[in-house]
Parts: sequence; C-alpha cells; structure tokens
Amino acid sequence: MAVRYLTKTLAAASVLWLGVASSAYAQAPIELEFGNWIASTSSVTVNALEPWKKLVEEKTKGRVKVNLYHGGVLGSSRTVLQDVKGGVYHVGFAIPAYYYDTAYFKLLLGELPFAMHSSTMGSKVMNEYVKRHAQDIFGQLGVLNMGIVASDPYVMLSTSPIRTINDLKGKRLRVPGKAWVPIAKGWGAIPTPMQPENAYTALERGTLDIMQYTPASAAGWKYYEVAPYITKINSPTVLISLIMNKGFYEKLPADLQKMFNEELSPALGRLFVENYDNGAPKELARMAEYFKAKGKGEVIDLSPEERAKFVATTKPAWDEWIAEADTRKMDGKKSMEIFKTIMKENGLEAPF
Repeated sequence: MAVRYLTKTLAAASVLWLGVASSAYAQAPIELEFGNWIASTSSVTVNALEPWKKLVEEKTKGRVKVNLYHGGVLGSSRTVLQDVKGGVYHVGFAIPAYYYDTAYFKLLLGELPFAMHSSTMGSKVMNEYVKRHAQDIFGQLGVLNMGIVASDPYVMLSTSPIRTINDLKGKRLRVPGKAWVPIAKGWGAIPTPMQPENAYTALERGTLDIMQYTPASAAGWKYYEVAPYITKINSPTVLISLIMNKGFYEKLPADLQKMFNEELSPALGRLFVENYDNGAPKELARMAEYFKAKGKGEVIDLSPEERAKFVATTKPAWDEWIAEADTRKMDGKKSMEIFKTIMKENGLEAPF
C-alpha cells in the first residue's frame, strides 16, 4: 500500500513538474537580436534604440525581448544588409547608399542634393515613394521593410574653414557611396569613400579633409574635435533603411506580426526622425559652445549667393540618377516624376 501510494505521489509530482517546465518553456520570451553599428552613447542609441527596446517589451508584455548589440560587435555599417538577410541578427538599419549596385539604387533619388530639408518631411516623402513605386525592392534584397528614414540634412565638418565653394577645391570630401561622387566633383572636391567608424582617425591623420555627416549624429563620433569648422550646407540627407530578417518575422505569432506591422516598426521610424530633427539644432549649439571654450573652430552659415553656387553645380547628379536608372530598366524618368509629385504634395519643390 505504502509503495503504491509513493508511486502515485511521485507520478503526480512528475506530471506537475513537467507541466511547470512546459509552461515555463512556453512563456520563454522571443529574443530579438538588434545589431547597432554605432556607439552605445550615440544619440540614435539613446533616443531611438533604447526607447524602442523598452516599447517592444512593454507592448508585447514581455513576449519579445530585445537584445541590443552596440558598436558594431555583430557587424559593421557596410554589412547590415548581408547580416540581417543571413540571420546574424534580426533587425538593423542599413544605409542604401552603401549598396549602389543593388535594388536599393531605386531609393537613392531620395539622397539627391537639396531635395529634402528635414528628417520629418524626407521620411514622409520616401515612405510614400516606397508605397507607390518601390515595394518590390525588398523582395529582391531578401529582407522585410520596417520603414525608411531620412536623416537631418548634412553639414560639412572640416579641418579648415569652408565659406565658399572655392574653398572645396582639391579637398578630400567624404562620400558614402557612388551616387555622391558627382556631387563632390561638382563642388571641385576629391570624392573620398569613408565609413563613419573610420572618419575620426582619417581626419586626424589628414587622409580626409571634410566629413559630411548629420549634426545629430556627428557629435556622437566627436568629429568636431579634429574637424572644428562646421559649414551648414544642409544637404544632402542620407537614407536609413530599417530592416528585419524574413525568417524571424515569419516565425512570429500572427498577433505579433500584426503588432510589428501596425505599431512597433512605425514607432522605430518615428524615434529615429525625432532624434534627428530635435537633435540637430541642439548638437550644433553644443559644438559651437565647445569651439568657443577651446578658442578654435566655428559654425559657418553660407551666404545666399554661395549657397546658390553649391546648388547650381549639383544638377548633373539628378541627371545621372535618371540615366543610371534607365540602364537598369527602372524607367528613370517615371521614377523621378513620381518622386517629384510626392515632394510637391508635401510642399517641397525640387531644385531642378
């Protein structure tokens, strides 16, 4: 009798333990790995990525846990597309300009000079452009589109003052991709490919004279320490493509897929935009104070006459985008017409 009782007790305990273990396993959160190639202290990390991690975990009630990997430990800025597609991590932000020879080219008209004037408007225009004319590219790229963000307009961080277009002649100017080469040449500069991660050292050693970058993010890289002259050219903007691994997405429960589609992915884009548009004036002011304290450097506003000279020389970049699109059978003229129509609908006028 005692043996039978003990057997039943052990059996019941075993069933209970298995039930608890099974329940614990079922409740284990889905881990979303987010590869971040910039520093943990950068404005994008602090103002966009960290708040998004908190939002995802709160909205999913802990069903999804976001693991952020900062400083490029999972891959550099140049490998985001390959890394997300290959599952090295699940979510990342790619720079389409780095992928000129891929389907991302269709988006690069959004980086044409003097087209966009803010992250808010640029992001709105480009997401509408994707909706109307470029949804097909993400199937070709093999990743899931979470949204497109346009940065705040770029400034020039230079080792010597840039007050006129003539000051650029012979200077090594950073270009992030092929589409920016005609812009640099039009300004009389030497196009110099450079990743953000390497620019500080290049400026310090003299292998780069001018870093073009967003002021909201430039402060995080501390370029102003070695390039203390900031010229507010306010163009171009760079596009950021928020992407997710397709396999990861397809394995999510249907309700979580819906939540990412309708709420969480758009929220990530909004956080990026808020960081750029709110951060740019603050960081420019902070850098100006730094220059004042150091007694070297300044933030330079171009005169209207000089700005007009910068604009006038960039028409070939617009023409070359159309010509290149035609060689890829993308119908460059039609694409440009759609782009300019969306710009006009949002109160923007193309310079050409």
